[in-house]
Amino acid sequence: MTAPHPTAERSALAPKVAVTMFGLLLLAYTINAMDRMVFPILLVEVRAEYGFSLEAAGLQATVFAIGMGLAGLPAGYLQRKLGRKRTIVVGTLVFSIATALTVVSVGFFDMLLWRVLSGVGEALQLAMIIAVASSAFPARRGVAIGSVNMAFAAGSIIGPSLGSVLLEGYGTWRAPMIAYALIGIALSLAIVFLVSPRLTEIDPAESTSRHVGGARRLLSRNPLVLAVITALFGLADFAFIGLYASYLRDQLDYSPGGAGFVIGLSGLAAFASPAGGYLADRFSPRVVLTVLNLGVAASGCALFLGSASTPWQATFSFLFGLFASAGMYVAAASYLVKSAGSEIVSRAAGLFVTCIYVAAGVAGLLFSTLVEATGWVGAGMVQIVGFSVLGAALALALRPDLFSKTTTPEVH
Repeated sequence: MTAPHPTAERSALAPKVAVTMFGLLLLAYTINAMDRMVFPILLVEVRAEYGFSLEAAGLQATVFAIGMGLAGLPAGYLQRKLGRKRTIVVGTLVFSIATALTVVSVGFFDMLLWRVLSGVGEALQLAMIIAVASSAFPARRGVAIGSVNMAFAAGSIIGPSLGSVLLEGYGTWRAPMIAYALIGIALSLAIVFLVSPRLTEIDPAESTSRHVGGARRLLSRNPLVLAVITALFGLADFAFIGLYASYLRDQLDYSPGGAGFVIGLSGLAAFASPAGGYLADRFSPRVVLTVLNLGVAASGCALFLGSASTPWQATFSFLFGLFASAGMYVAAASYLVKSAGSEIVSRAAGLFVTCIYVAAGVAGLLFSTLVEATGWVGAGMVQIVGFSVLGAALALALRPDLFSKTTTPEVH
C-alpha cells in the first residue's frame, strides 16, 4: 500500500525550509503539551462546578494517557492510508476539537470521553512527528527526536502559566481550554498549507537508500526488547511524575510551593533532550540505555533514601529529569525507530507511544498500591529503582548490528 502523497526528491527542499517546516510541526506539539498540562491546573474549578470527587477529577486529568496508549499503534497503520502529514493534521484537529468539547460537558462521562479523545489525537500527532523526525533528518535522528521532547517541555511550562492568566482574566476555566483549542485548529490549517509532503512523506526507495538494515517486522528481537524497556521506563517515570509531589508533601512535609519548586527542576531538565538524542545518534543502544536506566535508578535511590532537605531533593529531582525525560524518553524513541526498517518506521513510532502511555495509564495505580503495601520507600525501590535496573539489564540483550544505519550524507 503506497502513501497517498507523491514524493519529490528531498534535495528540492533547502535546509532552512525543511527546518522551518519541522519547526511548525514542533509548535503544534507544543500546543499539545499546553493542552495536556493546563487541565490539572483547572481541576479545582472543574470540581467545584461539577461536584466531582478528588478521585474522579484525578481520572479526568490523566485519562488522556489511555487514549494515547490505545491509539499509538493504530497511528502507524493510519499513516499508510493518509500519509504522515494528513495524520498529523487529523491528530491535531482531534485533540483540539476534543478540548473545545470538554467545555460543554454536561457531566462526568461525556467529559471523560472528550479527555480520552484528546489523548487519541495527541497519539496520532506525536507518533507521526517522531516518524517525520526520523525520516526527514536521517543523519541526526536522535537530535531531531530530542527536539520533539524539548517542544513538549516548552509547552508544559507555557501551558499552565498562560492558562492561569486566562483563568484569572476571564474568570472561567473554559477560557484557556477554548483558547488552546482555537490555536490548535489554526496550527492544523497552517500545516495543511505550509508544510510540504517533501518533508513529511519519504518515498520508500529513497528512504532505503539512506537507511540500510533494521527489522522488517515489529515482532522482531530488537523492537520487542525495546518495547519492554520502554514500558518499564513508562511505569517508573510516570510513577515519579504522578506521585513524587505527594511523597514530598505527605512524607517529607514540604509546602505546596516547595514541592512545586523541586518538581519544576525535573521538568526543566527536559530542555536537554537534544543531548539525549545526540547520545542515541553516536553510541550503542546497549551502552546508552544501560547507563541512562542506571542513572534513573540511582536518582530514585537518592530521592527516596537520601536527605529530605530541599537542596538534596532539588538536585536529584533535576538529575532524575535529566536521565529520564531528557535521556531515556528520547533514547527509547530514537532506538525504536532505528531498530525498524524504513518501511515500518511509522509503526515503530506508534509502538513507542503505545508502550509508554499504556504504562503511564497504570503507573499511578500500581505505585499507590505499592505505597499502601510497603510504604513510600518500598514503592520507590520497587517501581522506580527496580524497574529501571531491569530495563538496564534488558538493554544488554539488544543486537546493535541489526539496527538500521545511514549510508549516505543527508541532503536537503
